[in-house]
Amino acid sequence: MCTTIRQCIAHIAIGALLVMHAVAFSSPRETVRPYRLCTSIQSMVSDEEAEMVLEDNFYDEEFDEEERSSVALADKKKQQQPIRQFKRPKKVPLIAVVGRPNVGKSALVNRIAGTQSGGAIVADQEGITRDRTYRTAEFLGETFQLVDTGGLVFDDNDAIFAAEIREQAMIAIEESSGVILVVDGQMGPTAMDEQLATFLRKDVLKKMPVLLAVNKCESDKNGAYLASQFWSMGLGEPFAVSALHGVGTADLLEKMFEDIVEKGSAIKGFGTKVKELQAAQRAMVALDKGEPLEGEDENDVFLRKYGIGRDTDEVIRRYEEAMSAFDDEPTMEEINVAIVGRPNVGKSSLLNTIFGSKRAIVSDIAGTTRDSIDAVMERPPSPSNPDAPPTLYRFVDTAGIRRKGKVEFGPEFFMVNRALRAIRRADVVLLVLDATAGVTEQDRILAQKISDDGRACVIICNKWDAVIDKDSNTYDQSVKYFREELPQVRWAPILFVSAATGQRCGKIYDAVDSAVAAHRKRIPTSVLNEVLRDATLWQPPPARRNGAQAKIYYGSQVSTRPPTIVVFVNDPKLINDNYRRYLDRKMRESLDGFESTPIRWMFRGRRVRDVTRNMNGSPGDGGSGTSFPFPHAI
Repeated sequence: MCTTIRQCIAHIAIGALLVMHAVAFSSPRETVRPYRLCTSIQSMVSDEEAEMVLEDNFYDEEFDEEERSSVALADKKKQQQPIRQFKRPKKVPLIAVVGRPNVGKSALVNRIAGTQSGGAIVADQEGITRDRTYRTAEFLGETFQLVDTGGLVFDDNDAIFAAEIREQAMIAIEESSGVILVVDGQMGPTAMDEQLATFLRKDVLKKMPVLLAVNKCESDKNGAYLASQFWSMGLGEPFAVSALHGVGTADLLEKMFEDIVEKGSAIKGFGTKVKELQAAQRAMVALDKGEPLEGEDENDVFLRKYGIGRDTDEVIRRYEEAMSAFDDEPTMEEINVAIVGRPNVGKSSLLNTIFGSKRAIVSDIAGTTRDSIDAVMERPPSPSNPDAPPTLYRFVDTAGIRRKGKVEFGPEFFMVNRALRAIRRADVVLLVLDATAGVTEQDRILAQKISDDGRACVIICNKWDAVIDKDSNTYDQSVKYFREELPQVRWAPILFVSAATGQRCGKIYDAVDSAVAAHRKRIPTSVLNEVLRDATLWQPPPARRNGAQAKIYYGSQVSTRPPTIVVFVNDPKLINDNYRRYLDRKMRESLDGFESTPIRWMFRGRRVRDVTRNMNGSPGDGGSGTSFPFPHAI
């Protein structure tokens, strides 16, 4: 009976499958979804096998071209969005420094990080720090990051950008492994300090350690008394510190490391390098003296002499591992990209669009950004080379640079200095312009500064979406206009983007990669001399009225970043600026790869007999050759 029931069920199932198969083949072809079938196949087999199925015309021809185009469009979208926020390694924890305005947070960050010169901007004025900035610090052999935040104000009517600053500080706290609350010891506890302490005690203290640093306690006599006033905040022992003199910062960091290890808010092993080394050293000393090791007694020592019990090699291995923990670990190279421009041209908006989140505060008020803001991005390798390491970009948003005559000594003076310093330490500079306002004199000054510093450059014309009455000729006319108005960086590529809508912002990465490659390009000496020979044949060097004419012997590239070419001539004074620009133009026309970088030309005087001795004949024969590299040099 059971067998009959099983047979009936099997027949019914087979019949249902046949009906479904017939319906599938009798249904109109428009209802077939081959891409879904391809997706299911790719989920079961490898990508290479799936591509072979597609290449073998797995689907009918009338659907093949359409589905291929849809797959290609999907792959193109994936390639246009290869950037993701760089996830900091857990082995480098973050410690957030928070507090109300003007209590010395930035000064304390500079003291701990050792960046008193060139660190965060410090002034006796509220609201200097607005965005969150990161500084690298080292203490007891441990490397960590300090996150400097703006002054926290819970009443939005008290300060400008209060809500934005609070949002930045909350992000810094969320990604940190520990928090340092900075208060003013000279002023004593305030209602705002109490609010911050209550918030940290209720919402943050459960997840990570929170320490109270009482700043401005330089005096040994009064420091402990000033710090004792803050016991009522409920954050444990207040530490009397001085950001100006460095008093108490070591005790503060030691306690922070101990609490991080206790709460486990950072990677395992952080903060224990010194203690582990000290324990390993004590074990080595005890081993040499024949004393009991940790956890041993006299019997264990007696047995260890005969090779029974703990192995002596284990103690030596422990000491070597403790010492090797202090070695510098290899890090990936970061491409520094500085974003510079006049105030209110959209630099911070462009950074937020690239970063994919609200990394910097943006407003219509000129001068919103005060200090330089670093944002690290990671770009995965291309699908064609998946084994290649990812590329790291460090985008540096700078404050708007106004004319020198309008900048007074004070916070803005240091803001401009930070921006100019960002240009000098950058690999590529994004010169942001306002497409609706055109080129101003300050833009030309910045372009000249970039060229003089020898930095690769990409011109970013922002607010392209705000340009009205665009037609088919607007793009070409705009390119021609910016080329004519910015001759200082005539070699730089131009991108018309919109930070508000994200239009063409994805092309910035390819432009940066091309600029880095051009900035580090090296040309063989033989190819360089061929280009110089052709250039001098087309246009000989200039001659003076007295008949003196420059003679070019040979040239050689001596360095990169930027490419630097030394040309040996009979008299460098005979080479004027026009001929320098001519050689530069011929070099770019003859060789590819110099579209985004300046080329430095250096002319050195040489005597003819020195040139023949160095350039001709076999090595070691004293320059017995007679030929010259250029016909005009005879």
